[in-house]
Amino acid sequence: MIRPRWQKVFSDLWSNRTRSLLVIASIAVGLFAIGVILMNYLVLQADMRTGFLKVNPANIYLQTSLVNEDTLKSVATVPGVQQAMGIRTVRLRVLNSKGEWQSIDLKAVANLETMPINQISLQEGRFPGEGEIVIDRNKVDELSARIGDMVTIELASGKTRNLRLVGITIDLTIGSFSGGGGGFFQAPMQGYLTRDTLKQLDLAQPYRYNGIMVRLTQNESDFIQAAAVEIANKLENNGVSVTSTRTSRSDVHPNSILIETIVVVLIVLGMLTVFLSGSLVTNTLQALLKQQTQQIGIMKSIGASQWQVAEVYMALLLVFGLLAFAIAMPLAHLVSFVMLEFLADSLNFVLEGRRLVMEVVALQAALALLMPQIAAWVPIWQGTRISVQEALSGIQQSHKKHHASKTVQKKTWRPLGVARRISKPLIISLRNTFRRKGRLALTLLTLSLGGAIFIATFNVQVSLNEFIDRLSNYFLADVNITLQRPYRIERIEQIVKQVPGVGQVEAWAVARAELIMDDGLSGERVSLLAPPVNSPLIKPILIEGRWIREGDENAITLNELFTLRYPQLRLGDTIHLNVNGKDTAWTIVGFFQLAGRNGGYTAYTSPKYLSSLVGLPNSTSVYRVVSDRGRLSPRQQQELANQIEAHLAQEDIAISDINTGSYISSITTEGFATLTAFLLFLAVLTALVGSIGLAGTMSMNVMERTREIGVMRAIGASNRVLMRMVLVEGMLIGLLSYAIGAALSFPISQVLSDSICYSIFGAPSVFGFTINGFVLWFGVMLVLAFLASFLPASNAARLTIREVLAYE
Repeated sequence: MIRPRWQKVFSDLWSNRTRSLLVIASIAVGLFAIGVILMNYLVLQADMRTGFLKVNPANIYLQTSLVNEDTLKSVATVPGVQQAMGIRTVRLRVLNSKGEWQSIDLKAVANLETMPINQISLQEGRFPGEGEIVIDRNKVDELSARIGDMVTIELASGKTRNLRLVGITIDLTIGSFSGGGGGFFQAPMQGYLTRDTLKQLDLAQPYRYNGIMVRLTQNESDFIQAAAVEIANKLENNGVSVTSTRTSRSDVHPNSILIETIVVVLIVLGMLTVFLSGSLVTNTLQALLKQQTQQIGIMKSIGASQWQVAEVYMALLLVFGLLAFAIAMPLAHLVSFVMLEFLADSLNFVLEGRRLVMEVVALQAALALLMPQIAAWVPIWQGTRISVQEALSGIQQSHKKHHASKTVQKKTWRPLGVARRISKPLIISLRNTFRRKGRLALTLLTLSLGGAIFIATFNVQVSLNEFIDRLSNYFLADVNITLQRPYRIERIEQIVKQVPGVGQVEAWAVARAELIMDDGLSGERVSLLAPPVNSPLIKPILIEGRWIREGDENAITLNELFTLRYPQLRLGDTIHLNVNGKDTAWTIVGFFQLAGRNGGYTAYTSPKYLSSLVGLPNSTSVYRVVSDRGRLSPRQQQELANQIEAHLAQEDIAISDINTGSYISSITTEGFATLTAFLLFLAVLTALVGSIGLAGTMSMNVMERTREIGVMRAIGASNRVLMRMVLVEGMLIGLLSYAIGAALSFPISQVLSDSICYSIFGAPSVFGFTINGFVLWFGVMLVLAFLASFLPASNAARLTIREVLAYE
């Protein structure tokens, strides 16, 4: 036999199924949101780390002159070295699906299938033999070739070779040694082949290596740096030229920064969704307790204490929470792993299979049990403390109703009565909207915050795009050319200017460099660039100090990544760079903003000084080209690049890489699509919570006005009039929430944008604004308000006078 307490709980649950479903749905949406966010974060964090460790990633990567197996064996004898592996890397070009040449890094080792370090795996196909190639999944879609087709490679000499594509690989280490979080997205296409195939690419000494990967016995950063210095010194003492030394921890996935930097924002928004879903619980219990005042009085009259009465309603909330958990937990699990399977390719990790994450299940269960109780505790305590006399007589309730009605009439609706053109039903709708001010406030809070976050998501996306657009100040050229080797500047300028549409050609000095700190440790690669002084093709964003001037020699400006990693650096300090094997001293004259943590170390200096330092005073391999027609569209830039490439080929000038300014800007934006997708996902959830809250409010309003509706029907009100009254009330609440949400979206947009930009770039955002979010949310809000009001309006219209008279 079910105890009377539970009989009442199930009766309340079943007697108003619409109300129960709305409360359960509201709680479930909050649990679903926090479940998906935490599930994605925890699985990404675990699987990125686990999968990365499985491939035995290198701690040190040294670019060297050509070395043999004996040299590798000597590296393996250095204390702390666990394994050493040689690799031959060459950057050539491959013909893509658009019929254009793009860069590809080709890598060859002794045996691709048994690589001891930086192991690759097959997604499909097989490992290559002689004359064959496998390509990493990251950018394989940019080729028109599929497994079994031929891939055309352009050699350094300008000749072409065809290699058969036999497999698609997964290389989790792409971007490990880039110096920042964006290395994976900025890396060119990756191809893997055997050393025997190198002979077909006309490479001298194909069985020697130009790179050494080292795995250490310890993973601490200081130990790695010290080992890198010792290995580099040993190689150079043996006559090997070390052109670059880079280090990395073996437990940090290259793309983990994109997850770690945004998780706090996402979790905060997820918890906000849970909070908003709790507001409907508060509203529902307030209305339910108001409706059941006499029932509370009866329970107290037969001996029930306030705590015992409160326990009845807390038990009802417990059932609501359990049902919501039963819906949200499996749904969040399903959706999370669908999203994770999609993210596996875009963030370059291997999903370790579907499984329950007990931490998430436990949190969802805890929230399901506690959140409704916390949200409804105040109305439960206030509603159950009423005395038996007040509950049974209704004196206090009537007094409050009379007082509230009188106050509203005096302060609010008297001016409306003067406007005789306003119909009576409309006046009643306006009055009813503000009748329950507490309920209205919670409903507006829920719907307004949902709208504000929805609008802010679009503004944040614009802010990110505008921040990235500022980076294009460093890539103002229409076409960027890197040649296979340095050529005399006058010759290249003369050749390129012969191409129709070319207006200006700039030669930039460049050099390979490594940062050397005061303790003698080195390894961080630095991109050292030197455009002409006062070049119009670069507009730096200075943070502190100045830019390079005419007459500067060893002056240098550094991007903000230097200050993020080495905060002790100041203007006027001296830093040491290993430039082409030479230890050189530089004076810091400025710091500029680039891509923060999402890029590598970049520095600018004087072209004259750098050219003399590397022994190429009148030659370089890097050129920037500007059209004579002003700023070109991406398509026009690509057409100009194709013409320049063809013209250089006629002059037997070997090209290492050629791309457009718009292409360089576009690859910088990769990786942020995931972030904006998550934000939009949360925006939709908050909007859903808001609409559920509005539907609940309208249902409760109609339920409380059952007798009022009956009186109106008795005096001749039609179904159409009753429906219009409820719909007008719902639409008015929707419009009020839109106005509040639109105002709130500005500070929320700024906070979200700054949080994300500080996390990823280490700099404040550029506030972005778009009307799209406001317009779209206005349309969504109107639809949600109509749908949330339509069912209660229909219920109101269906009420008969008989049902009203029987209503308690």
